Amino acid sequence: MSVFSEPALEKKLSELSNSQQSVQTLSLWLIHHRKHSKTIVKVWYNELKRAQVSRKLTFLYLANDVIQNSKRKGPEFTQDFAPVIVDAFKHVASGGDESCKKQMGRVLSIWQERVVYENDILEKLSDVL
Repeated sequence: MSVFSEPALEKKLSELSNSQQSVQTLSLWLIHHRKHSKTIVKVWYNELKRAQVSRKLTFLYLANDVIQNSKRKGPEFTQDFAPVIVDAFKHVASGGDESCKKQMGRVLSIWQERVVYENDILEKLSDVL
């Protein structure tokens, strides 16, 4: 695994594609570097806001993969994504079409099923859609 740095993360996020393999590969790298979770979430959110509309949903898929697959190793990512996840959902939904919102709804329903977040956050996410 390559060494963690903000520029390395920015480069990896710029190369992220909508394929399952791309999302999972970057997710594993992020989880490997979970001790930098606060920085990772900050950079992820900044890059999400700068990304082209067509790529924003992929950033949510990445967050979903990281949040769910890192739970066994520790709560860092779930906790660190919590303060920005509602705003991230709003940002993606504001530029997304109905298909995008439907995909976001699928992510949200998984989080509700698996109780990824407390009800207050899940309700705020639901209100966005």
